[in-house]
Amino acid sequence: MNTPNPTPRTTTRRAFSFLEAVLAAALLGIIAASIFSTLGYIWNAEHDDTDRLGAAEVANRVLISYLDDNTSTRRLPDVIHYGKRDYRWKLDEHDVRLEEPNRRARITAGTPGAVPNALVHLKEISVTAWLDDGTPETLTPGTTPAVRLNRLVNPIAYRGADTIDRLLNSPERRSDLFRNLTGFEAPDSGGTQ
Repeated sequence: MNTPNPTPRTTTRRAFSFLEAVLAAALLGIIAASIFSTLGYIWNAEHDDTDRLGAAEVANRVLISYLDDNTSTRRLPDVIHYGKRDYRWKLDEHDVRLEEPNRRARITAGTPGAVPNALVHLKEISVTAWLDDGTPETLTPGTTPAVRLNRLVNPIAYRGADTIDRLLNSPERRSDLFRNLTGFEAPDSGGTQ
C-alpha cells in the first residue's frame, strides 16, 4: 500500500529587516538618552541640595555665634570651610519696632504714651551664606547655591551662663542692659503714635 506523502510543512522564519534594525537602535538610543539626562538632572539637583544644606549649616552657626555674643562675628573669617566646601557669609541687622494701636492711652513712668525700651526695640538678624567655588562671581550672594536665615532677636534676652558672664564683666554691656531695662521711649521720640 501506498500511503500518500503528506505535504511537507514549511516553517518560515522571518528575520529583521535593515530598516527595523535601524529603528530599534534609534529607539534604544532615545530611551538611553532620556535615562541619562534624567540621572544627570538628579545628580546635579542632589549636589545643589547638598551645597544649600551646607550653606544653611554655616548660616545657622554664624547666627548662633551672634546670639551668644554679638561681637563674636567680627572675628569670624569671610570664608568658612564646612564639609568639603567653602562658604561665604554676610550678616545684616535691622531695627524692628512693635507699636501699640492705642499708645497714647498707656501711662508709663508718669508719662502718657511712654513705652519701655524693652517692648519696642527688637532686631531682625539676617544671615546669608553661599557656596564659594573660587570664581570672582561668588564674591556676591546669588550666583551659587545660597540660604538666608532670619531671626527676630530681643537685644536684652540672654541665652546662657557664658553670655551672662560676658555681660557682668563688660561695663559697656552692663550700661546697655540698664538703659534698655529702665529707659522709656516718649511718644514724640519716634514711630507712629
